[in-house]
This record gives sequence, structure tokens and C-alpha cells, in this order.
Amino acid sequence: MTTLSVVVPAYEEPANLQRCLSALDGQPAEVVVVAAGSDHTDEVARDHPACDMVVRDDGRGPGAARNLGVDAASGEVVLFTDADTVVPAAWVRAHRRHYDDPNVVGVGGPARPLEDSLRHRVLFKLLSDYWYRVSWPVGFVQQPTFNCSYRRDVFETHGGFDETLPFMEDTELSLRLKDRGEVVYDPETEVATSARRERDEGYLSLFLTYARAYVSHYVRDRRVRGRYFDSQ
Repeated sequence: MTTLSVVVPAYEEPANLQRCLSALDGQPAEVVVVAAGSDHTDEVARDHPACDMVVRDDGRGPGAARNLGVDAASGEVVLFTDADTVVPAAWVRAHRRHYDDPNVVGVGGPARPLEDSLRHRVLFKLLSDYWYRVSWPVGFVQQPTFNCSYRRDVFETHGGFDETLPFMEDTELSLRLKDRGEVVYDPETEVATSARRERDEGYLSLFLTYARAYVSHYVRDRRVRGRYFDSQ
């Protein structure tokens, strides 16, 4: 049977991490928390029954934290979620079933907002579900790190997350690995995640930031190299 690990990066998020780990408790996977910052996040992780391992990180960024978690994990398949995300009870099993097919190298899925707001619910449905359903079939695969998994050997062979990227390291990796096998989009793996970034930065501002990066990739740099993110 395929073994699985879940990697959760957490930067100064003790309250959110508590909720995240409670949702993972009892699911059939090893749980690795990569804790950074100066608060008590690592203590929350160590005290939680769902957490199997805590790795300290020096705050080099999300890509580096996730790579560090994979290095410490033992699973043949590695799942990723965020400290401000709550996964459903069958989340690990939903991902695992796809890896019975040896051609599958990755799985991704949508998110809904934790905040109970019609605006957030509608925009999340458009941007964190319908957009993926439209873009993946034409080759623009984006496995969001609040809800994705990879076959570990493929992930490691191709270098994992690019630690030099300040954001969109998940999209860059997805585009790098999509030609190494099948990447499945599974709407049944939906997670609930915080809309705080969207609330603080604004949907339009975030959309324009990501749109510039998309255009840079497709128009100016189709070789999927990280430099098109450097100015963001």
C-alpha cells in the first residue's frame, strides 16, 4: 500500500495550526509540521496528537519550508496543505486513490473560504475551482499548495519547489511536472482555507499580480523558468 505524508508549513500561526491539525487527526498519513518564527507554533505542533514530526525552519520562505518537510517525511506520496486550511475527513484517502494509477504524478483540488461571506464564496468558486477546471485541460496546470500532492520520487527527481521564488512556487512546480505524468484535478478533495490574503490585498490586486505572471510565462518565457516571477 502506498504510504503518505502531509507537510504543513506554519509561520507564527499557533491558533490556525491547532485547527488544521485537528482536521488531520486520524487520517491515514504521517504529519510533518515545518515551524518558523519566534512564537509558540512549534510547541502547538509538538503537543498535538496528529503531528508526527516537527521541523524547525529559519523562515526562508514557503518553498524552502515545504522542501524541508519533504526531506523529513517518509511517505511515497507527499500531500501539502497550509496552517490556515482545514481539510475534510476523507482528504488523504481522496488523494491516495488516484495513485493506484502509476501514470499519476500529482493531484490537486479546489478550496472554499473559511469565512462565511457570499462575496468570498462566489469569488473562491470562480478563482479556486472553475478557473482550474478551465485551465488544466489546456495545459496550464496549477496545483495549489493548500490542496495538492505529488509522487515523492518525481518531486525529488525534479528538484521540488523553487526556493528562489517569492510566490507562485506551486504553479511553477506544477508546470514543470505536468509533462512527467498525469496531474489529476479532483473537485471532491475541496478544502476550506482562509480568505485573509484576498481580504487584505483585494481580489482585483491579486488577480492582476497573478495575471502578469501568467502572461510572462505564456508570452515571454515559455520555458518555465523562474525569472518571470522575480519582479513581483
